Amino acid sequence: GFPPAIIVNGAMYASDDVAPPGVAAMLVQAKQDLTDAYLFAEGATTPAPATVSGDQGGKTLAPGIYKSTTTLLIQSGNLTLDAQGDVNAVWIFQIASAFTTIGGAGGSIILSGGAQAKNIYWQTGSSATIGDNTSFKGNILALTSITMNSGAVAEGRMLARNGAVVMTNANIINKP
Repeated sequence: GFPPAIIVNGAMYASDDVAPPGVAAMLVQAKQDLTDAYLFAEGATTPAPATVSGDQGGKTLAPGIYKSTTTLLIQSGNLTLDAQGDVNAVWIFQIASAFTTIGGAGGSIILSGGAQAKNIYWQTGSSATIGDNTSFKGNILALTSITMNSGAVAEGRMLARNGAVVMTNANIINKP
């Protein structure tokens, strides 16, 4: 339930809500939209994906598609996403397994050069964990579940296809 998390500019619905009319149909469509977005991100091939693996902490990445065939981590420093002056720049991270950030001294996402959180997609083949006190940017499309630990702040969307989004004293800021 809510709190301990904080919802900014959001609403919650259940499939058995009586009002407003059409809630059940809206939720069925939302689930299909998530599946479509997940499959699109998973199958994206243009530009050609760059292979990444392990810890991405301390790196700076230009826009593009990044493919990991294993677990992806951000733990030994922050990951900077540099749009190089293009406010429409897009990043797609195709992660075959789990995705984990380690908060504290590193593990946050830093945007530069006009990068926008709404243009960053983290397609995760299992579950994602956003570590304590992490500043996270982007939209997670997880096959299984998402956990946001204490003090984590996400600018974007946390969407799980087959499991829960668990938040422990965490915040999601959704900017259009």
